[in-house]
Amino acid sequence: MSGSLLVSFAVAVGVASTLAVGAVRLTSLGASLFAGLNYEDDKFHSELTEIAESSSSQYGVDRSFPMHHSADVLVANPFYNKYINGCRKKYGHLCDSTEEERIGMNLLQPTGMLNYTEPGFAKVAAPVELVEMLDKFWTTNLSPLPDVTSLPFESWASGNTYTNHWYSPTTMLHLGDELLRNKVWDTTNAELENWVGVELSPSSLYGIRVYHEGAVLAPHVDRIPLVISAIINVAQDAEEPWPLEVIGHDGKAYNITISPGEMILYESASVIHGRPFPLKGKRSFYANVFVHFEPLGISKNELSQEPNLHLAYLYQKAWKRQQAECDNDDCKLQIDFNLEEVVPPYILPGSEEEKRWIQNHPRATTTNAEEKKKKTNEYLSKLDVHFAAASGDLNLLKLIAAEDPKSLHRIDRNGWNAIHEAARGGHIEVIDYLLENGLDINQRTHKGNGGSPLWWAKKFRGTHHKIVAHMQKRGAVEVPPDGHEKIK
Repeated sequence: MSGSLLVSFAVAVGVASTLAVGAVRLTSLGASLFAGLNYEDDKFHSELTEIAESSSSQYGVDRSFPMHHSADVLVANPFYNKYINGCRKKYGHLCDSTEEERIGMNLLQPTGMLNYTEPGFAKVAAPVELVEMLDKFWTTNLSPLPDVTSLPFESWASGNTYTNHWYSPTTMLHLGDELLRNKVWDTTNAELENWVGVELSPSSLYGIRVYHEGAVLAPHVDRIPLVISAIINVAQDAEEPWPLEVIGHDGKAYNITISPGEMILYESASVIHGRPFPLKGKRSFYANVFVHFEPLGISKNELSQEPNLHLAYLYQKAWKRQQAECDNDDCKLQIDFNLEEVVPPYILPGSEEEKRWIQNHPRATTTNAEEKKKKTNEYLSKLDVHFAAASGDLNLLKLIAAEDPKSLHRIDRNGWNAIHEAARGGHIEVIDYLLENGLDINQRTHKGNGGSPLWWAKKFRGTHHKIVAHMQKRGAVEVPPDGHEKIK
């Protein structure tokens, strides 16, 4: 029933509605990097082996792992006991707080979410072109290294129990190639939109996360706005399958195995998912890309029939994509255009999840159809070329220019125009479009006392970024702000 909206139901019966959510806030899945653990350590390997051998083949709600209830509902599960005790040994009581939060989210969040597909998951072949690009990127970046264990470690918050990083730390190969990142975004977006039948906006794109021998991913639901997601299998080497266990919208447990070149589509904020038993095999690994989106509340049919809605959609989608690319609060503040926060359309009205969302978003308001239409018109009246250029959304920029060609030359209070934003963002196509429309590639900011576009490009993108060479070919000259030096 792709495209229909099915109201979520609680999988558990007689659940503890007063279950408290722990105070420890999890980091997002995907993080900064650190070093210091040694895969060759004998003690490390022996502990992994002991845990792997103690696991059972029991799957299902509260069977493999605590999912809806605390650990005392498990019948003497030696694997989970070793898992959580390993965390406690490293981090103490923080592990129990995180587990309480994980279980609380599993129990309560799905009840407040709209379901966009009947089962909540699907297994498909990844598009061939995307597979080839990821494979080439993986091979090229792995070739100088001894093996996959030489990749940088991923950082997890102290006491985080979503992976057993205290035993088997994940590693990460970041997708630094902008062309590849855009391909992953766009291709996955198309696959997921066809599956769920609504327009999606980017939320988060990790690099290639690599799980190693003994790795476990605790069953969980993703935090909003990671709502509609995909796992792309890039590479693997294991002695036996390592399935993803999902609890579908029908309340049943399913095991999904994928090979390189395949992907899992899943409603990650309402479907409990995890790999609750260890990855087996010495030197084994699984390399996956995780891509997350959130629904915009606009059906594909509505989008094709409403031109104004299409413009508002492009604006909102570009804004959210720019937010998803930010890796710190300063970046997010730079592109915060003070849009009034509205409860997302994928949260059920009147649900506990809606109440929690409003509590965490002081500017938030509920909305109805008339209010939504009004806000759409407000979006249209506030379309900003600076934002379109900064986000690299050429289609949005062209639409704005079609309505008001003079807006391309608009200067903000700091003397920035669209070409400065495009240079800072590293967007070659936007630079070319703006030059074709008469903007000056050497115009300085701050009433002529600030930097030229090339100086800003170097400052934010580095001297070796492709935008720098391209701008120089187009006649750009580096002029630093008064009192500053050129970027070396």
